[in-house]
Amino acid sequence: MIYLNRKILRTNLRIDTSMPEITNIVHKPEKERYWIYVDGKYCTSVRERTFPALNLNIGNQLSCDEIKERESFHFKIQYQDSWGKEKVRLNKVKQLIDSFDSRLEARITGFGADTAEFIQAHPEESGRPDIEVINKENGEVLIFIEVSGTERMRKGDYWVRPDKLAYAQNHATDDVWIILHYQDPQEKFVFIKPLMNTKYNYNKVKLGETIEHYVFFNDDMDECKKIEEFHQHLLSII
Repeated sequence: MIYLNRKILRTNLRIDTSMPEITNIVHKPEKERYWIYVDGKYCTSVRERTFPALNLNIGNQLSCDEIKERESFHFKIQYQDSWGKEKVRLNKVKQLIDSFDSRLEARITGFGADTAEFIQAHPEESGRPDIEVINKENGEVLIFIEVSGTERMRKGDYWVRPDKLAYAQNHATDDVWIILHYQDPQEKFVFIKPLMNTKYNYNKVKLGETIEHYVFFNDDMDECKKIEEFHQHLLSII
């Protein structure tokens, strides 16, 4: 019989199976951000207003890419359960505009507006409108509409995100409107036409663990139009 000797080779090589870990967090209040370090190296910064909700702590086993993803898609993830209600608002505004005149058609065109699925991407430009209103007779786009709102109307002011106002101001040659829809306590549409030369200061509102930025409007402000004014404006440009 032939016996084969198996020689075991030992080396000093060691496989590093440790997970990446947050090793330091530095608050930069002057920048309104937190700097995050992973395995002793700077990874990224996150917004001061989203930091509490991200649950980032020294010792968390997270890769740099995972941290960046949490920060980038924080608001999408936070409001994912409300996307179905957002589609209801879009369809309500579409139905309202379509009812004004047979020559008008509201087309839902916004990024991800036709789905409730999570899209791991962002629109090319923040605040881009959800709806284009066209003249069906010649296909001309008449106005652009950003749709927002909540299921139940908050008491007092109407809240609009600053990026929606910035989009309107950055596209002065387009006719951009913001329409808010509320279902309760009774259905209501609010029509807002941003002013081009106004600097809008936002308010910080804490919702859950996140600090949101909103500009407040009310019925006494020039930007807020009645439904009759919006209707007449549409008919005047067909």
